[in-house]
Amino acid sequence: MKKIYLFLFLIGWLTSCETELTDFEVSNQTNAIVVYGEVNNLSGPYHVRLNKATAYDPYNASEYIGKPITKAQVTIIDGSDNVFEMVEIQEGYYETSPLFKGITGQKYQLKINTADGKVIESDLAELKSPATLNRFDYTFVNAEKALNMKFNVRAELKDPAETEDYYFIKRQDFIQFITTCPEPPPPPAPVPVCYSKCWQAPFNSQPVLLKDFLVNGRNIPIPINSVGYKDYTDWVIQLDIYSVSKNIYNYWQRLEDQRSVGGGIFDKIPAQIVGNLKCISDPRQEVLGIFVVGGVDKQRLVIDRFTNIPTDAYNKMVADIGIFDYRFSKLKLWDCQTAGFVEYNIGRNLPPLLQ
Repeated sequence: MKKIYLFLFLIGWLTSCETELTDFEVSNQTNAIVVYGEVNNLSGPYHVRLNKATAYDPYNASEYIGKPITKAQVTIIDGSDNVFEMVEIQEGYYETSPLFKGITGQKYQLKINTADGKVIESDLAELKSPATLNRFDYTFVNAEKALNMKFNVRAELKDPAETEDYYFIKRQDFIQFITTCPEPPPPPAPVPVCYSKCWQAPFNSQPVLLKDFLVNGRNIPIPINSVGYKDYTDWVIQLDIYSVSKNIYNYWQRLEDQRSVGGGIFDKIPAQIVGNLKCISDPRQEVLGIFVVGGVDKQRLVIDRFTNIPTDAYNKMVADIGIFDYRFSKLKLWDCQTAGFVEYNIGRNLPPLLQ
């Protein structure tokens, strides 16, 4: 009987301690300044984005995203003490003159003076020579089923033997999609021009990081996923290959390490990742982000879905289209760039490949 009374007492005590949380606050609130900018060997203008991280507020999404830092004085200074002013074209978004272009072998530094007196500087970093691709091509791989047919894409970096090199590579795919033109209006009304082909550019946030440790001076393969042979619309792969310093490489590597944490006991402990910027006027001011200085080469590969494709493979693919309707053919539009239902729709033309 005593055990029963004790049990009932414990239940009552535990339930009486239940408290509803109505005013939740995060203990690790921060007022860190977040910076991202870039200078390379391609034509400008270049941009720098400034934000201030703010406290988490479940009722105000803008607090979580951060707020732009406006009315700052933002400059880029080279190793010869030339100063290049940047202009705020949107809140917290600063731009150089389009005439300013990075020079290989020159050093560059970002300097920021905020309206409230904070002075932020990056390291002085050398703009390295852009990397060179030794190969960038593909081969068609046939299969019994159309869904298993694909193009294996291969790319290799030509690494110089004289230096220690680090590479940061972005991949962006551009995939054409097709809609169907609606029935034209009855005469004598003119038939509108129908633009049925557009491009989508799926978002990709996973860079490839490579270094020439133990392979210095050799051709370094770039891991690239294959492209499925599931339609006869165009497919373009773009690689932006950055040659960067060891510090910038390590920054992106730490970001990737944290992104790929799987919850295992041997995973690295998540921590705040500090880049190459610091507040020299107030050492207590936290500065996050990176100012990237590096040579970059942009290359595009067009997948040809017709040349050297076996007839039986092509016929299987055409039959497969009728089943899965990859081309949005049931969607009727005079202008496919208004197809808001297609994710990452960038319109009728590809963006220019700036050099």
